[in-house]
Amino acid sequence: MASRHISRVVLGLLLAAALAGGILAWRESRPKVARDRGGSSTVPELRFCTNPGATTPQLPIWSAVRADATGKTVRLKIETWRQPVQLQTALLAGEGDLWLGHIDGIARARAAGAPVVLLAVTGWRKMSVVSYDAKVGSPRDLLGRALPYAPKGSPAVALLRSLLGADADRVLFEPRAPKQLALLLTQRQVDSALLPEPLVSTLLGKLPDLRLAFDLEDAYGAHRQGPARIPWAGLAAHERVLREHPERLAALIAAMKEAATRLCADLDAAPTCLPKEFAAAVPRAALRASLDRDLILVKSADEVRDEIRAYLELAIPDAFTGQASWFDHGFLWRRESRAQALE
Repeated sequence: MASRHISRVVLGLLLAAALAGGILAWRESRPKVARDRGGSSTVPELRFCTNPGATTPQLPIWSAVRADATGKTVRLKIETWRQPVQLQTALLAGEGDLWLGHIDGIARARAAGAPVVLLAVTGWRKMSVVSYDAKVGSPRDLLGRALPYAPKGSPAVALLRSLLGADADRVLFEPRAPKQLALLLTQRQVDSALLPEPLVSTLLGKLPDLRLAFDLEDAYGAHRQGPARIPWAGLAAHERVLREHPERLAALIAAMKEAATRLCADLDAAPTCLPKEFAAAVPRAALRASLDRDLILVKSADEVRDEIRAYLELAIPDAFTGQASWFDHGFLWRRESRAQALE
């Protein structure tokens, strides 16, 4: 009995360690299918790899799934990633069916030959510089300073460097883990930081003297003389899923666009769309506060082709050396025909 109890304890500790480390349990299986309520057709259960902390970019997805009460379009099986390297590994290996993540990472995977295709852009405003210093109000006000940022590998760094041009080396960019940087700001060991939402709203709500210095999207829009938005995040699919279920994915994107309109009309209810298991990742109050600065918007990838390319040429310029045929041939999904009604 004692040895059995010890075995259970050891197993529990191992499982806890795996979860704490964010280990992904990828399975090499094709999407499952289930009969709809009428029993006349099959509905795929797609493995959806997402991050619980990615709030606004996935709100339209979950709202669309909730509106599809009978599950006639698709069913999603959640598989989470915690660190960008985990998502990148899955993308490069083609492990999964649908992925929500940074578009620069999805693009890098495609450029390396991964069978991933960008379906839609769902994340547009998320990166801000916060500061205790009232003199910081634009990218150039950071010259001669150290700027810690989170998370490590943030695509915002390359973009901010591009805005600073030849002076980019006059800013010392320091990578930090989100919790570590939050603690440093709380203790006032740093005076400025580059952070994503909803962490920005969380800290602004807790630290009265901390202020929003500027949103990176506003600086980018002014630089390009275009809209104050950046195609940061989006939904991608495996090429195999596109071949097998094109109409269903087209219907999902259309439903996501409708969901975005509904969510914009009722921001207070928007946080309730996320799955219950994601509630612990981001406090609901912080998520709601972030929506006042964020943008709930879904655009099919081909609708904003030029915006995506302009951003990626700044964020991952090395991927555009040579002919960059990966971008022009297959990276952005385009449905030539309208989605048929699903029965």
